[in-house]
Amino acid sequence: MAITDPAANKSLGEKLQSVPKPVLYLVLFMLAAIPLFFPVKLPNKPIDASVEMFTNVMALPEGSTVLVESDWTNSTRGESMGEMEALLRILMRKKVKFVVYTIADPQAPQVSRDTIRKIADEEAKAGRYRYKPFEDYLVLGYYPNGEGTASAINNKFVSIVSGKKDWPENSAPRDVSLSPVLKGIKSVADFKYLIVVTASSTTNTVLERITKVPMMFMVTGVMVPETTTYYASGQIKGFCGGVKGVYDLETLMENGLNVEGPNKIVSEKSTEVIPGFPGMQNTGKGMAYYPSLHFALFLLILAVVTGNVGMFLAKRKGA
Repeated sequence: MAITDPAANKSLGEKLQSVPKPVLYLVLFMLAAIPLFFPVKLPNKPIDASVEMFTNVMALPEGSTVLVESDWTNSTRGESMGEMEALLRILMRKKVKFVVYTIADPQAPQVSRDTIRKIADEEAKAGRYRYKPFEDYLVLGYYPNGEGTASAINNKFVSIVSGKKDWPENSAPRDVSLSPVLKGIKSVADFKYLIVVTASSTTNTVLERITKVPMMFMVTGVMVPETTTYYASGQIKGFCGGVKGVYDLETLMENGLNVEGPNKIVSEKSTEVIPGFPGMQNTGKGMAYYPSLHFALFLLILAVVTGNVGMFLAKRKGA
């Protein structure tokens, strides 16, 4: 007696509904991995929040100082590291000094140091100035009491740096009060901006307690809706949200704003012509992950459509 293959008797609708999971996982892996090895440049129109943040950071005068609250670790490196790298590229090329601290996680300061060194080495390899610890930037470390720290920053900034030490290159730790980075900094109001790079609710902590310095946020994708509310109300001066925000900044660094050319980017937020950094290393995780995200979403939509078409055909046959 001949043995028939059950799969051979399946209708088209049943076959569409029974695509093996390993096949889907393999296709997902391939689609998500392609942009990581072969850069895919997607057309992009930066949103207003990204444009305003880019405009504000690009307007910082050489030698000025910003305060950076780095509240992320490797668990959100796909978004937060890309945001931090984009920010650092601009600050270093504009020769803006910065002070980094965290209220979120004891691991965050080391993650920040590693990222700063990476971008500093990248800039030096390209023949540009290499940022030096203690001379050009400070990492103050972790402050476990976020609410108290934010209040102290707003009311008496010098209290949070008192007794803190950082490591100059090839030197023993030194008191941060001796660093040229803090020259002229007596109050948080002396910083041009407080920029919060976070994957948690520390944005709420600083919004509730810090009022003397304008703020901008760099957040993960799931935080974009609430952060949009803060931006629309004028509580922050711009923000970078998720992989899209990273790709926005990378696009603006590459093409500039209102700069004539085939890839001209215009925005209602600004009519000022702001040249980017053409010819420099402007792309990173945004260029790598933004296409991967689109390819994965395409596969998701395709799978849903295929499943529903299969279900429709199967029901139609059984009717």
